[in-house]
Amino acid sequence: MGFLQPLALLALGAAAIPALLHLLQRREPPTVPFPAVRYLAEAERRHSRRLKLRHLLLLLLRTALIAVVVLAAARPVVPVPAGGMHAPTALVLIVDNSLSSGAVAGGRRVLDRLRNEARAVLAGAGASDRLWLMPADGVPRVVARSEAERLLDELTPLPVRLDLTDAVRTAASLLADLDLAGEIAVVSDLQASALPAGPATDRRVVALAGRSSPGNRGIDSAWADPPTWSPGGRVVVAVGGDGVGGGEVALVIDGRAMARDLAAPGEAVVLAQAGLPPGWHRAQVALAPDELRLDDTGYVALRAAPAGLVTVGAGAGRFVEAGVAVLEAGGRIRRGPGVTITDRPAPGRTILLPPADPAQVGAVNRRLAARGVSVRFGDVVRGEWQVSGDLPEAVGAAVTRRHRLTGDGAVLARAGGEPWLIKAGDYLVLASRLEVDWTSLPVSAGFVPVLDALVNRVAAADVWRVRARPGEVVVLPPAVSAALFPRGRVVVAGDRRLAAPEEPGVYFLAGGAADTVGALEVNPDPRESALAPATAAAARAALGPETQVRERLAGRVFAAGRRAEISTVFLALAVALALSELALASAGGLRRQDPA
Repeated sequence: MGFLQPLALLALGAAAIPALLHLLQRREPPTVPFPAVRYLAEAERRHSRRLKLRHLLLLLLRTALIAVVVLAAARPVVPVPAGGMHAPTALVLIVDNSLSSGAVAGGRRVLDRLRNEARAVLAGAGASDRLWLMPADGVPRVVARSEAERLLDELTPLPVRLDLTDAVRTAASLLADLDLAGEIAVVSDLQASALPAGPATDRRVVALAGRSSPGNRGIDSAWADPPTWSPGGRVVVAVGGDGVGGGEVALVIDGRAMARDLAAPGEAVVLAQAGLPPGWHRAQVALAPDELRLDDTGYVALRAAPAGLVTVGAGAGRFVEAGVAVLEAGGRIRRGPGVTITDRPAPGRTILLPPADPAQVGAVNRRLAARGVSVRFGDVVRGEWQVSGDLPEAVGAAVTRRHRLTGDGAVLARAGGEPWLIKAGDYLVLASRLEVDWTSLPVSAGFVPVLDALVNRVAAADVWRVRARPGEVVVLPPAVSAALFPRGRVVVAGDRRLAAPEEPGVYFLAGGAADTVGALEVNPDPRESALAPATAAAARAALGPETQVRERLAGRVFAAGRRAEISTVFLALAVALALSELALASAGGLRRQDPA
């Protein structure tokens, strides 16, 4: 038990007053010597014993009365599991206004329920508490209670994903160096997909229990196939979510509906379009509206261009000749002066392979120098590596033999951590020949798409597609000098890092000559489409063993040092003691006989 006014306990010394008065007023009865009253002595002794007992009881009651009144004045408090007041506490309030909070359940938006729960938590905050509010952007804000309530009113569902495990770790780091008791309150729909495994915190976490959610369909992903249409192509759409049954998927290009099909969660559909005018186009893939609208639309950048012109040199190899023939038959390329695939430096745009004759390496390097290209073929090394980098079609391919490449240029792919594909001016220089004793590409299903990408995207022009989540920081390709965002033209800095817009959509990327060289496709994280809530056990496993999952958070937060004042109990006891003292003092006229 503690006291809110401990200085009042100094008055406990007053409890000695009844004892002092009792001692001061004690006296021996006078001696009566004449015989007429001797017969009363025995009666007086019996009466005296009764008086002493009453005096002792009165002394105890009066002393206890004073002590109880003083304790009531000191405002005693005791620990309680709920209700009452609490010790000064540092609280991080995580409010999940991510994409899934825009779902409608039971005719009510999820975010509205979460906002009411957060207000109920804030209602228990005191003036001595420290508060942080962390919405779905993951940025904690130091707030007073009034400011937190204002921010809650302004929250809207954002097209972003909130990783609750990471958010709780961030909150725990805020509380680590504070002297106050620290707690974390998670006001969320508690999606199972928002609780990945990770290092858990030992802080006390109170989380709002998730509720059953409506079945939902969402766009999982969408992409153009092939990346550049000549002039037609397809858009492949994968549908995600946790709903049941199929629904319509529509392809809209430049605001016009082009194709439709049906798909259920876990399925993919192909939406074809016969042809587009040359240039860049914005496309949307849209689902029929359901209880969560924010994931019903995906955005894809489409580029239409004439089939590229290709010349294959004699030293390119039979696999390259066969792959080009397949692309020509499919209308993806045309034979003619444009891009040259060869093992000798050539004028114009060139895809340069290592020379088939190793003795020609020195001559090739000299001719590269004569053309102003700084890249050089070095020694041949053998091993086992995988391709990585900015050429998605080739990523993962095995490389067993390659030249070491040196010189300046944009490294588009690596093998063993070293350059494998370098773009320098009009030249694309490969470290390996496209043959089976150099790389697995010629006998893989990805070989023709790699040739298509090299000819129609990389060699023909610096054309890139970059995919990002809203607000995510991405690294843009070397050819990009600016991004065209709704707020205006954003120049790319030296580190080439740029934050994607918060609003999903297609945003075009400009090159040094102000021409469009690529597009940034911004789409929500598909994990937000899975609305199924996590169990309490799963929440504890992800957030920490001190996690409590409750249907209501009011009264569960600020539990550190929670206590209730019991002054009224002491006052009631004082009244009972006073009435007992009055009854005892009045019995038999005792108050008139001995006021002490």
